[in-house]
Amino acid sequence: MKNNEEYVAALENKIEKLEKQNHELNNIIFKAPIPMFVVDKTHTITHFNKALEALSGLSASDMIGTKNQWKAFYSSKRPVMADLIIDKSSDAKIIEHYGPKYNHSSKDKERFAATDFFQDLNKEGKWLFFTASPYTDDHGNIAGAVETLQDVTETKMAERKKKELYRIYRKILEFIPYPIIVYDEKGLVSYLNPSFSKTFGWSIEELKGKPVPFVPQALKAETHEMINKFETQKSLARYETQRLTREGKVLDVVLWAASHSRVKTGPTETFVILRDITEEKRLEANNKTIMRISAVLPEYPELEDLMNYISKEVKELLNTEGAVVLLYDEIKEELFFTGASYDDFDTEKRTKTIRFPVDSLLAGKIIKTGEYALVNDIEKLADNYPERDEKLGYKTKSLLEVPIKSEDRIIGVLCAINKKQNRFDYNDMELMTMIAGTVAISIENARFAEALKEAYRDVASMNRAKGKAINHLSHELRTPVAILNGSLQILKKKLESVKGIESSSTLDRIERTLNRIVDIQDEVADIMEDKTYSAQTMLLKMFEICQDELETLILENLNSDNLEQSITQLIDDKFGPRSINYRPIVFSEYFKELYDSLKPEFEFRPIDIEIFVDDNLPVLLLPEEILDKTIGGLVKNAIENTPDYGKIHIFIKTKDAGILFCIHDFGVGIEADARKRIFEGFFSTQETLLYSTKTPFSFNAGGKGADLLRMKIFSDRLGFTLKMESKRCRFLLEKNDATCPGDIKACRFCQTRTDCLNSGYSIFTLFFPCEKKIIKKSL
Repeated sequence: MKNNEEYVAALENKIEKLEKQNHELNNIIFKAPIPMFVVDKTHTITHFNKALEALSGLSASDMIGTKNQWKAFYSSKRPVMADLIIDKSSDAKIIEHYGPKYNHSSKDKERFAATDFFQDLNKEGKWLFFTASPYTDDHGNIAGAVETLQDVTETKMAERKKKELYRIYRKILEFIPYPIIVYDEKGLVSYLNPSFSKTFGWSIEELKGKPVPFVPQALKAETHEMINKFETQKSLARYETQRLTREGKVLDVVLWAASHSRVKTGPTETFVILRDITEEKRLEANNKTIMRISAVLPEYPELEDLMNYISKEVKELLNTEGAVVLLYDEIKEELFFTGASYDDFDTEKRTKTIRFPVDSLLAGKIIKTGEYALVNDIEKLADNYPERDEKLGYKTKSLLEVPIKSEDRIIGVLCAINKKQNRFDYNDMELMTMIAGTVAISIENARFAEALKEAYRDVASMNRAKGKAINHLSHELRTPVAILNGSLQILKKKLESVKGIESSSTLDRIERTLNRIVDIQDEVADIMEDKTYSAQTMLLKMFEICQDELETLILENLNSDNLEQSITQLIDDKFGPRSINYRPIVFSEYFKELYDSLKPEFEFRPIDIEIFVDDNLPVLLLPEEILDKTIGGLVKNAIENTPDYGKIHIFIKTKDAGILFCIHDFGVGIEADARKRIFEGFFSTQETLLYSTKTPFSFNAGGKGADLLRMKIFSDRLGFTLKMESKRCRFLLEKNDATCPGDIKACRFCQTRTDCLNSGYSIFTLFFPCEKKIIKKSL
């Protein structure tokens, strides 16, 4: 009995301990910081801890004892991971519910783990990392399963942001227009952006895990030194160098490099950014070249020197074995080399001695078509132009030819031969075209200068021959004239002794003629010997001018005592000195008197003349005679160029302590060519000299062209300023055969008077400076 009581007491004690342990276990599970729940083999919830209450929003009291574990995570009933473990579900069954997002623990094959997004948790949903494993009874059978959960939303969002940032970063790299390479810590390619592939030709598939083979052989030592320096400094700022494309083309590039580690202890990556500056350097070099060539061209006035300079420049700029300038001989239809520059001097020397028929060279085609030729495979042209290399003794491998154009014709061809590096391309053609355009004018100038020198030599030679001929004729003329003169004197004496023959007038006329021939001979001799005329010759010329007046005076005063005085007066009038008398001119009064004196002569013209005169004009000190001719000539000129019913404005005003006289006619105006030569003298703006057949002041009467020359001479001599501006009548410009009828009412173009007044004009201005000190001193 006692033993039975002890057994019961021990059992109760054990049960109490187990209940205590179970209570402690339940307490531990309930208060555990990690959300968890336990289900038995019947899928009934036995434990649902506080952390899971906070996560799911469900209470343990509502969940324990139920099979509603799915409610904590899903909006509709479905098995959770613990349910699948209790049922010993196959992998296929688990994948059906969780997809490939789960995995077995490497240490415990019955333990499952997965990360998934539960959209029904809270409004935004949550990412949970959850694990589930079975627990067994004393016999090793599955008694239930425990599932733990961890809220990894923040971690997952951070990871997602990181992935998004990485995606954006890669996207940015793809859109950056500059080539980018990412090297791993071993110096092998881990990434290339599309710009790199576009610029250099390699794809990421070709180079990933490999070095980039784009360093030129000549730059490998320099690049190795640069890499060593980079490894020390971990960055490289703007390093200018050259790199090769996949096809072997050399590019000028600028590169930047920097190292980067994803984490402190993680692998290091090197980012290299490159920028292709080949085009920039080419344009810069082109601009400098064109400016330099333009500045140097005037130093080569000789054609051959100019052509040699151009050839040398092209050869150096394009890095070729040779360059030549071919000019076109239009008469012989041949091409010849006026300039050449070759690495091989013998070829350069031989080239300048050869001429080619225009059709035997590719350059001949360029002369005819005006198009450039870019040939990197010369074999295609060997059959068409076999003479070139045969005559030059030179192997052409590639060439670039552009036309040299002068205005609307092609005068030659600029040619570059055998490029040493890369191939001829469009950029080379563009540079050559720019050079050809720059030198074309200089080539033409040099050719014209050469032709001019040759023409000058011919003219000089002809002048020397002409001088010899004239000199010879002058000397040859002296002898027969002397004989004729002597014979005339003998004849004259013999006829004087014969009565009844009146021959004196005839003989005198013959003698005068012979004397004129003698005078001509003397003048020719003087010219050829650079002599000046003698006083006797000058007097003779003076008397020849007065010949008619002298004969008239002699006949009129043959029996008069005043014959000598009359002849003297005539010579004084014609050749005597004339004095210029300066006097003070009150311009307003002076102009009124002059205008009133002229008015009767043009009153027959229906022209509206308006005069505007300032008050208190300064006093001028000028010769009135010259002023009359100048002012009167301008008034007359304005009236004769203004049609009937036209208008003239005359302004007289003070300007800069002087007087400005301006006469503005609204007439037909002066043509552009005539305006350039209006003051040159003996130049008429009219198509014919009509002065002799028209009344002065009539429309288009005009003079012989000397009036304006005389005014210009007066202005230069007396220190006043004469200017002119004009615009030709637009109707006369539009119709080449049109003429002004001289009457606005009769004009077929003008509908109103305003049409004529707005169509053309001429403005002549005179400025008379006025210095009071000079006037007072003179007065």
